[in-house]
Amino acid sequence: TLRDFRVDVRDHEGEVIVVADLPGVEKENVAVRLIDPRHLEIASTRTSDTGEEGQDFFVRERTFGQMSRAVLLPVEVTEESATASFKNGVLEVRLKKVPAEIGTVIPIE
Repeated sequence: TLRDFRVDVRDHEGEVIVVADLPGVEKENVAVRLIDPRHLEIASTRTSDTGEEGQDFFVRERTFGQMSRAVLLPVEVTEESATASFKNGVLEVRLKKVPAEIGTVIPIE
């Protein structure tokens, strides 16, 4: 089942910081990929606790299965020097901005 999760995206000085809440997900079940300079893909799998299948639940709101999301970034970034950390169900990815060209030379004919 495809489900979304919440993310924060910060444009901070020379980098873009993406923070995603992935509660109940193990580090081994998280994948991060830069699709292109403006899109980051975060995918994860959350497995159900052993022995829960087939039980009679009164309320069951916790979600399990595949989660994937493509995150639009505010500026172009590069994979060079990118870092990712995962602690207590929170993923943080730091990506360096692509240096902006200052103006374009217009040739005179």
